[in-house]
Amino acid sequence: MKLPKKIWLSGSIGAAVLFLSAPWASSQQSAGRGGMSFDYADNDGWVSLFNGEDLSGWDGDPRFWSVKDGAIFVEPSCEKPTGTIYIIWKGGEPSDFMLKFESKGTGNVNGGVQFRSYMTADFNVALRYPGRGGGGTLAGPGGPPARAPGAAGARGGAAAPGAAAGRGGGRGPCANPGTPPSAAEKAKWDMAGPQFDFDAGNNYPGQYYEQASSRGIAAAPGTVVLAEPGQRKVLATIADRATLDSWFHKDDYNQFLLVAKGNVTSMFMNGHLTSVFIDNDPAMFRPSGKIGLEVEATGGYWTRNIFLKRL
Repeated sequence: MKLPKKIWLSGSIGAAVLFLSAPWASSQQSAGRGGMSFDYADNDGWVSLFNGEDLSGWDGDPRFWSVKDGAIFVEPSCEKPTGTIYIIWKGGEPSDFMLKFESKGTGNVNGGVQFRSYMTADFNVALRYPGRGGGGTLAGPGGPPARAPGAAGARGGAAAPGAAAGRGGGRGPCANPGTPPSAAEKAKWDMAGPQFDFDAGNNYPGQYYEQASSRGIAAAPGTVVLAEPGQRKVLATIADRATLDSWFHKDDYNQFLLVAKGNVTSMFMNGHLTSVFIDNDPAMFRPSGKIGLEVEATGGYWTRNIFLKRL
């Protein structure tokens, strides 16, 4: 069945347009579509958040974060484990915006891009958003298997095939296992809030995940989800697992686009819509916040060409 190009939703969240197709091949007129195709390479009107040379404008633990091959790079390993760590963009707290970036990963690495997030050390903000705690996964037909609630900052129970056990784990056998930084060492950079998820095995890329939140996987890959006080509902299925796998570039860069407008967040991977989250829960919704990168488990994680356009 062909999906409609737009879905119109009304009510307390207002009218929202959710684009269910995003051909990015060129900027030529799209016949019969009434508009221009999205050109991922066109940076006119966008602001670069990363210069490709050093970590100017970013703040993270220098023992782990660096620049490699023109990308922000981190590589947790058994010998040098990181636990769950972040690097934060210091340029502000955007509200409505589009964010595009490219990421790739190796091994069992798991990470993502934080947005509309906050620092857990900010006690006043943490009190406003008290949803820290277990995993609250809402899996869909296109997403990973449903998981039991887990600890804060973790995906939940047993790992999906090919992934490290838990999001904060990933330390397999090695000759010289290391010790990850302590909670006190990580506290300065600890974040909580929404995340555009990613992992090297394509279990999570393009899903709406909430780091250190009771909602956990809020909209699994391939789903459109509506959140209201005390409940979430899958409104539609965008793609099944096989389709999502066909869109993913394993061991290579993937192009991602995040569109955050009001209560609606849409996530795209390599020109395809992967998830939509409509947040109509005033106790949980954050209208603005910080941007950052997160990593855990083991493997290499590269993120480059990070551009922001405020809406």
